[in-house]
Amino acid sequence: MASPALLTDDLLSDIFLRLAEPADLVRTAAACVPFRRLVADRAFLRRYRSLHPAPLLGFLDHNGFHPALPPHASAPAARAVSLAADFSFSFLPASSTGRGWVVRDVRDGRVLLDRSPEDRGDEPQVFTEIAVCDPLHRRCVLLPPVPVDLATAVEHPLRLEFDRWCEPFLVPHGADGEDETSFEVICMVQCKAKLVAFAFSSTTGEWRAVASMAWRDLMAGLGVSSRSPTFSGRQYARGCFYWVMDWRDKLLVLDAGRMEFSIADVPPSCHRRQIAVVEAGEGRVGMLALRDHVADGAVSLHYTVRRDDADGSNSNQWQVEKIIPLDPGFRYYIRGAMERYTLLLRFPEHLSLAGVHVSSSAVIEDLECFSMDTKTLQLERVCELNHHIMRAYVYTNFPPSLSPQSI
Repeated sequence: MASPALLTDDLLSDIFLRLAEPADLVRTAAACVPFRRLVADRAFLRRYRSLHPAPLLGFLDHNGFHPALPPHASAPAARAVSLAADFSFSFLPASSTGRGWVVRDVRDGRVLLDRSPEDRGDEPQVFTEIAVCDPLHRRCVLLPPVPVDLATAVEHPLRLEFDRWCEPFLVPHGADGEDETSFEVICMVQCKAKLVAFAFSSTTGEWRAVASMAWRDLMAGLGVSSRSPTFSGRQYARGCFYWVMDWRDKLLVLDAGRMEFSIADVPPSCHRRQIAVVEAGEGRVGMLALRDHVADGAVSLHYTVRRDDADGSNSNQWQVEKIIPLDPGFRYYIRGAMERYTLLLRFPEHLSLAGVHVSSSAVIEDLECFSMDTKTLQLERVCELNHHIMRAYVYTNFPPSLSPQSI
């Protein structure tokens, strides 16, 4: 039966935009040809994705992609993406010397990978080869090297994880109607005396210097040692990237809009090694922290939210909003965070992972991964693992039919 004349395309679009679950939108598109035409429109999909955050579909680690499995709410979409995508990245160029690609970041359906450059002697090669991929559509862009005139700003770099000297990562895509296939990459180098950062724009195809700051200026007035600090565990929320200092409860903050570095305190109730910076809703930044209670052996998650100043500027005032008790008899570790989602690794207390290297091929039983959404503060089991992980990259996206090319 034909739709009533009053149900114009604009009215139907407004109705469809109110469907909170992407799976419901997929079913709507399958109802009839006119509905599918409306849902498949790129302008409509752009509006829909700006209103409804992409669900967690799984995560990537050194062993590949791990989709969310039943009974996780995202299991059907995760299975569809797992079948449609190429998470082995077979479309990337291979190396004749065996240099493999390593996942360094995941965001907006894109995956950033890098590999060590060809050996050129005793001098360390600071910058890696970088590729930005869309595994769902099997597309990739190989970034040009950082120009020599920019690279001269790097002096005495410090070695980071994956035996790298630099840290490349993706900048979140804007919601202002810009080309959905454009992207930006930041490459940060921690040097002995300063921090240096460069940015690549897919629109211009060029690198530019965006931020540089001496440690003595960044750490001024904090009463810390004069030695160079090391920051790790990059996370992102509400326009800023965060790293944890290796030997003090401080955060390195990079404002992605102003491209400025600063230092912030870790909330008193949080330990720097077991925190996840998340988006708390209403434009706020939240933090989930694991806490062990020595007296009774219990473990809980403390959910803390930063209170902004009256003028809307960021403050360093944090307030605990909820304490979430976790099942006893298990050990928990935070292994990744993305937007609203935090990924936790859980295993029985009797199981020891001491001495098990992250790249070990040893099979380990009884490892489970759980996700927590700050909107519900409920744990959902994602999958089981048979290997140890130190870090995982949460993968969020929409079902394939709602996901246009991102590159």
